[in-house]
Amino acid sequence: MLLSTFELLLKDITPAEGNISNSNRKILQGYFLTVSNPNNFDVLLRLKFNATTPALDTSNLIVIRDTGGSNDFGTLDADNCYDFGLRANDTGLIILQPDILTLNPNVDTVEFRGYVEVFVRQRFPFPALLNRQLLFTPEHRGTFLPNAGETEFDQLFTAVPTSTGASLMEVDSIFTGGIGIPLPATPTTTPALPNGTGADVESLQQALAIMSQSVNDLSQQVNGVN
Repeated sequence: MLLSTFELLLKDITPAEGNISNSNRKILQGYFLTVSNPNNFDVLLRLKFNATTPALDTSNLIVIRDTGGSNDFGTLDADNCYDFGLRANDTGLIILQPDILTLNPNVDTVEFRGYVEVFVRQRFPFPALLNRQLLFTPEHRGTFLPNAGETEFDQLFTAVPTSTGASLMEVDSIFTGGIGIPLPATPTTTPALPNGTGADVESLQQALAIMSQSVNDLSQQVNGVN
């Protein structure tokens, strides 16, 4: 489903300085997405970034994920998607921005605009599990870089409206199969099981939790009709 627009920048604010001093400073701007999972089960999410003119060059971009109290660096895949897991009742932050670890702001320029789609990844093809409710807060955050010989940094942030105008959104599910990607660690751990079955058991437990929630939702709908 459609989530929001996005704009990624590493470029001069204006083509020329003109009559305003320092008006040609560079800006580094990224897309910051805070996601909360208010459900009582874990979810796997997929973000898809779409851009046409120009198309995304993933070699110039970096993804930073903070869903467990630490920053994990990664990249978009070949389809401009990024998959991540979010524990029940947890909140995470996903950042997509120009790759400041490799780009040189003195010579490199990045400018991409497009839109973001979000999906819940289902590892089991249950037809009743079509949508999940999640909270989204997208933002653009920018840093104005100092010119040569200067040391002053300035920052700004701008809220980006979602496609529905609300933060709580009903997210479409897609069936991807497989065990899926790892979820962030929690303080409690599952005891090791023989023959490498721990991941399969955890996946089944998550599926059962989702099924239980869906049964409750259907029960409430039926009771509401009666």
